[in-house]
Amino acid sequence: MKTISALSRPKVAVIYTRVSSQEQVSGYSLADQERICREYARKNELTILKVFREEGESAKIEDRTQMNLMREYCLHNAGKVGYIIVYKADRFSRDSMGHALLRKFFRDCGTELRSATEPIDETPYGRFFELMLSGIANLDNDIRTERTVGGMRSKALDGYWPSVAPWGYRNITDVLGRRTVEPDPVKAPIVRFLFQEFSRGTSTFAELAERVNKKWGVKSKHGLKVSKQLVHKILRNPIHYGWVEIPKFGISIQGKHEPIVSIELFNEVRELMRRGKNHKHPRNRNNPDFPLRGVECGHCGGNLSGGFTSGRSKKYAYYGCINPLCSERESIHKEDLENDFTEFLEKYTPDPSLMEALGEAIKIVSEKQSAEDLSQTNRSEKTRAKLQHELEELLQLRVTGIIDNKTFIDEGEKRREKIRNLEAEEFGIAKANATPDYSTSFGLKLLSEFPLTWKMLEPGELKALRVVLFPKNLQYQYPKFKTAELSPIYKVKAASGNDVNRLVTLRGIEPRFHP
Repeated sequence: MKTISALSRPKVAVIYTRVSSQEQVSGYSLADQERICREYARKNELTILKVFREEGESAKIEDRTQMNLMREYCLHNAGKVGYIIVYKADRFSRDSMGHALLRKFFRDCGTELRSATEPIDETPYGRFFELMLSGIANLDNDIRTERTVGGMRSKALDGYWPSVAPWGYRNITDVLGRRTVEPDPVKAPIVRFLFQEFSRGTSTFAELAERVNKKWGVKSKHGLKVSKQLVHKILRNPIHYGWVEIPKFGISIQGKHEPIVSIELFNEVRELMRRGKNHKHPRNRNNPDFPLRGVECGHCGGNLSGGFTSGRSKKYAYYGCINPLCSERESIHKEDLENDFTEFLEKYTPDPSLMEALGEAIKIVSEKQSAEDLSQTNRSEKTRAKLQHELEELLQLRVTGIIDNKTFIDEGEKRREKIRNLEAEEFGIAKANATPDYSTSFGLKLLSEFPLTWKMLEPGELKALRVVLFPKNLQYQYPKFKTAELSPIYKVKAASGNDVNRLVTLRGIEPRFHP
């Protein structure tokens, strides 16, 4: 843009005031800044067009709402706004590079900076003084940052969360006057809900976010709806099981705040996330209206889907093959297909006497496995103790200056990752061995009642069970279900027949293909 000389510059100005934190808004800063700026304008015969008040926002340029509005205003009125008046240069910017970029932008708009308390002008001395003030503000800002980081790190080493409370917590001051965090009464139950639901393995991050938004209507710290990214961030944060972990400080320590979830639940969720890390989530097919979607078509091998057709007075539900080239592509009434599935389950569900014998066999195997798991857990605990000792040695090496901070953080994180993996393995072993008698009886009861209760399950849970019970999926060819392979539990009934047929696969189990 064309440069405007000091003589031709309009005698009009805007005022920009800023405080660095919300706590200062209620103090004297903003009002005094504006009063002094207006006095400067009166003495220099400048007309004030507008005042931009930055109330407690970040010093970073990109985070300052009023600064960005002032930029738009001056750009829209280029050549018409002669000056920006600030109380001090550090109100404009506390970063040398940011100050220079802002000055260039406003100069291109024909607007010069003036300080109501400092000799800033367009003379060589005025420009030099402005540059010096900017450098001093930058130095002061860096020193404050270093002190703040040091204080935060010291606080974290004591087990206290040192910054703004993560989602699910809120900042408080305890009875001793220390700043800490506690579970937020509104958000903490949502965090527990997310962990519990994700641990079931039937919901994606996006589905959980949608359910939270629909049920609670809470917002992120930026005032937006809960997103799948926020759900992922919540489920990864160790603070929710009572742990303070700040990688950039090299800190991973037991916190002094109240956990929202147990470490066992956190590790279970982390393991599920680790397994699915490199796998794209499939499109959701868990439609509660059509729980048997995904069963294979017995004619062409395609998948069955579900949908509704409209009659004169109501809608009718059907399953059908999605393959447009299927030679026998036909619609099957929802009720017919689901009744056929119930009959299929009834036919191959072992009777109570077989279930009892199976339970005893599982108990024997479980006791043997428990002994092996105990031995593995003992080895794991010894390895963890060794890694923890190495972490303590690393801290001593860092304190004495033998290793630098980067080496301390990198080597520490390697060992902490190994510790976390060992803890996850131990948790998996402990969970598998927890109340084996109850788990066995519950599983057998679920299986024996499956023909009656399968419709009561969530679609995702039913789908997960189908994968376990029918490893090579089910096929349906009206009016019969069949499968290439049964799970061992269903094979019990087939193997319990008389000597004539006990080695013969029961009719209806194997798929029959047209020659």
